[in-house]
Amino acid sequence: MQIPTTKHLEQCLVLIVDDDRISAALVATILSNVCRCLTVSSAGEAIMFCQKRVPDLLVVDLNMPGMGGLELCRELKKQRDTENIPIIFITADHEESAQLSCWQSGANDFVTKPLVADTLQHRVKNHLLSKLRLDALMSLSFQDTLTGLFNRNYLKHEYPRLSRQLMRDNQPLGLIIFDVDFFKQYNDSYGHLKGDMCLEKVAGVLSYYSRRARDAVIRYGGEEFVMLLPNTGLSGVKEIAAMIVAEIHQLDIPHKNSPFKRVTLSAGAVSVSDIEKHSLNEVIEQADINLYDAKLRGKNQVVIG
Repeated sequence: MQIPTTKHLEQCLVLIVDDDRISAALVATILSNVCRCLTVSSAGEAIMFCQKRVPDLLVVDLNMPGMGGLELCRELKKQRDTENIPIIFITADHEESAQLSCWQSGANDFVTKPLVADTLQHRVKNHLLSKLRLDALMSLSFQDTLTGLFNRNYLKHEYPRLSRQLMRDNQPLGLIIFDVDFFKQYNDSYGHLKGDMCLEKVAGVLSYYSRRARDAVIRYGGEEFVMLLPNTGLSGVKEIAAMIVAEIHQLDIPHKNSPFKRVTLSAGAVSVSDIEKHSLNEVIEQADINLYDAKLRGKNQVVIG
């Protein structure tokens, strides 16, 4: 998972969901001076779109054949990756009960037909600006400034929600702790500026291997990193950890005070299937024990358990 980066309003993407192509085109035209727009013609298409690319906001027609707007909204709010997308309904129903249904489904706002262009523009603009401010705050709260990875605040914030999801789905959690071998000696030899550049390179490799939506890499402290791998058993965790350790070795970053003559990683990995029985500290402690064993066995390797 990636930390949101700040962007300008006109770079925001709004997904318009409406089975009436003329109505969808009208909304896109109204919003063309505010943001970028794409359209889909059904709730099913909207879900598929959001699974591949999360838009900044949805404008949804309330009444559509098959899955309607309310059901679409509820479905998106169930998923972690889409639950925070602002949703604005467009409805021809002026009844109070219809408005209540919009709020109960989790929508952020609604506008009524016939559309007033200025009203729709201002509603969309206000919700997008709020989202951009929230994304910027999240970046400041959860981002490690050197590497761009998540920090420990994110881990503490995210783990309870992630563990609940894994319990509901009866899925394991893989966790790996990586540590740069002989990093103090690296800093002593090459200086802290080179040390920071080394950590940035390591972070880049770790990010490359955390490509699924719910994967996350955290700079846990100094030269130590934690990788969260939901729905990953022990064999998968071992394979990913081994590939990362091998790739760092292949980067061949010179380290004259290492017996390997290059920068290397050690890793301790675990996969926990009964996540409800383990606190975050317990899972990390077990991975840390394995990391310690990897160090004792000569470093530049993975120990699992």
